[in-house]
Amino acid sequence: MSTEPAQFSSREVLGKDPKMFPAVEIPFFTHDGDLVPVSRDVIRYGSTAKGRSFWDIIVQPGRVWSEPGDNGWSRASFPFALMHLIEGETHNGVAMFLYNEDQVSDVRFQIVQQTAPFYVTDYFTAWGQAPARYRPGGVEGLDRLKRAYEAEVADRFPIASWDELAAKVGADKLEEFESAMNQDEVLVSGLVHDGTLYRKACKSASGELPYCDRQRFGVWSATKSTAAATAMLHLAQKYGPEIFEEKVGDYVEVSAEHDGWNDVTFGDVLNMATGVGFGTTQRTPNDINDGYLEGNYAAWYEAKSEAAKVAEGFKSPDLPWEPSEVVRYRDQDMFLLGVLLDEYLKRKEGPDADLWNMLVEEVYKPIGIHHAPTNKTIEPDGREGQPMMLYGYYPTLGDLAKIAQLYHDRGKHDGEQILHAAKLEEMIYGTHERGLPTGEEIGDSQGRYHMAFWHAPYDSEDGCSLYVPMMRGWGGNLVVLMPDELTGIRLAKNWEGGEAVTDVSGMATVADRLARFCD
Repeated sequence: MSTEPAQFSSREVLGKDPKMFPAVEIPFFTHDGDLVPVSRDVIRYGSTAKGRSFWDIIVQPGRVWSEPGDNGWSRASFPFALMHLIEGETHNGVAMFLYNEDQVSDVRFQIVQQTAPFYVTDYFTAWGQAPARYRPGGVEGLDRLKRAYEAEVADRFPIASWDELAAKVGADKLEEFESAMNQDEVLVSGLVHDGTLYRKACKSASGELPYCDRQRFGVWSATKSTAAATAMLHLAQKYGPEIFEEKVGDYVEVSAEHDGWNDVTFGDVLNMATGVGFGTTQRTPNDINDGYLEGNYAAWYEAKSEAAKVAEGFKSPDLPWEPSEVVRYRDQDMFLLGVLLDEYLKRKEGPDADLWNMLVEEVYKPIGIHHAPTNKTIEPDGREGQPMMLYGYYPTLGDLAKIAQLYHDRGKHDGEQILHAAKLEEMIYGTHERGLPTGEEIGDSQGRYHMAFWHAPYDSEDGCSLYVPMMRGWGGNLVVLMPDELTGIRLAKNWEGGEAVTDVSGMATVADRLARFCD
């Protein structure tokens, strides 16, 4: 790929080249003017032994059309995202090609936007022309696929422009929505109000990003809320809230060289309060990120299989306090929770049960999310891997709004209780204190962490105070749940951190103007 910058910090990341476009095969069909990929899942390439490219890819529906003078050819374009199976960002772009009954042209592509990177440290744009071949043939189950696509289109979350919201409620009420966040780092933001997501422009290096509402975004650790917490709340509804008290050691062989895991429960793991990890023993004041990337984090991060990741996770030392006493942020523990939940499900439903399939079929699809690509482990025997559950879910903007709405509705959808209402009530916005202090100073109070959600204190100008829960991911990705079913969404690409990245006071103030929290 031609790129800006022309030279990357490294042309070898995990043994692969991040400047190479992946060689992939993508089945499409057309329906009502749309170009529809048969699969919306991650197409593995860079994460396998194939080829030289570092990248895997996700492809979304685009469009087909023709123009005068095309001489029997048609045109097609589609949005895509380059990503990698063990990471959590996306590099979003658009591809175009010409086609007729017998052949396709080369594919031209541009990559013009990204969420925050990790191993590929360069913020880059890219473009190029890739050779393509067309293999004609029928798509198996085409009528079924078309009906499914029609249902998907019908279930899309209503999205309108920010200007429409300003005209509806008054532009003055929307001021300072993103607080002090650097606008060059914000990709897109918006507010769900009265069942519609009103969003600002979807920024890119070349103007507004095409297909913004169909694009999938790497939201990093917002996955902990959208996936891990959501799956556990569904299992609590399905089999009882006692799942929160199940012991880690009863569901997985603990290989740690200490007994710190003996009394750790599923709930402790969800709360990031296992009492196990790296870092200092200082707890007054606590720093939730103390020890976060220390020790064998890199070895754990790069471990490809479920067994290897679990083994690396159990190499963490014990800390001198009991479970549930202190919160320390640990990706290793949230991955472990996914393994625990999968084993719990298998014991209830049999060895063929699968945690991610359950989440998709029993939670996401009922609320209108028809596809849910996610990162999974790579198993040496070729079997389907374990979902990461801590980062690596790639939602659309509408998907994020739908998951947030399920929480607003206290876990109920179309009369069916999908998530456990009483457990959800513990973490939804309200005046009650929840979880454990993170050490993040927010005004005169501290932020807190509970059930895979960050909780920010907010003091209304009308005199009341409450905690506002949010899904939060590396780079400044936020999904903020507020009263009156208002949801603030921001996707960003920040690398440096800072108070502005996690400051949701602007979103809360705008929502307060519209809903009057104290009422």
